[in-house]
Amino acid sequence: MDTEQFAWREIVSRVFEGFEAQRDLVPEWLVNPGTGRLLKLNYYYPQIKVAVRLEGLRGREQRREPDEVELARRGERGEARERQCEERAIRLLQFDIYDEPPGVFRALQAGLAWALRQTATADLRQEERLCLMERLRQARSRLEEIRGRVHTAHDLNTWAELWVDRAYREARAAPAPMPRGPVPRYALNMRVRHPEFGSGRVTAQVDEDGDQIITVRFDNGDEHQFLARLVTDKLRPV
Repeated sequence: MDTEQFAWREIVSRVFEGFEAQRDLVPEWLVNPGTGRLLKLNYYYPQIKVAVRLEGLRGREQRREPDEVELARRGERGEARERQCEERAIRLLQFDIYDEPPGVFRALQAGLAWALRQTATADLRQEERLCLMERLRQARSRLEEIRGRVHTAHDLNTWAELWVDRAYREARAAPAPMPRGPVPRYALNMRVRHPEFGSGRVTAQVDEDGDQIITVRFDNGDEHQFLARLVTDKLRPV
């Protein structure tokens, strides 16, 4: 299980609970000027104009220090994201999932403080403004509560497990498609292909009530979770 990624996704989701959320989006206006390729945001909360980008998403076997070239490219991408978000009055929170937790919490705290200041002077109806400000205060309280429980990377294990549970509940709530063929059984390191995300490899699988929660790291670096019964016609072994 990719503990750090799952844990921070769970923490971000809990902190910003109650706000409209867009996940893993690639806006057409967010472009890497060096390559012309679109850049990704992991979360965007349009009501408070806060975006989150998780850096360092890679398999544990790839968890090595990036070389100087990759560090420079990552820095350029980060600067481009931040600049283009700022042009649209969006506060971008970027952090590496392998950073020490105190630094990540400081970034989240600064983002919430910014959102609270912006909301206090935003051109909104008074009722809407007060409602958003109260929700932001609640978000700060949740952040402080979580920060009191997470001091080192070892403390992230519980939060990673909670994210797996969340992903499974969300997947079970989705309507199941009618399968057109036999349901495949996925195994660790199995190569698979998805019509939207391309080829990848199964990096984790959890059996649950006769079904499976599958984590796939695709060749483009993205990682997604699936409930097996919902992707029988899309995620095929190769």
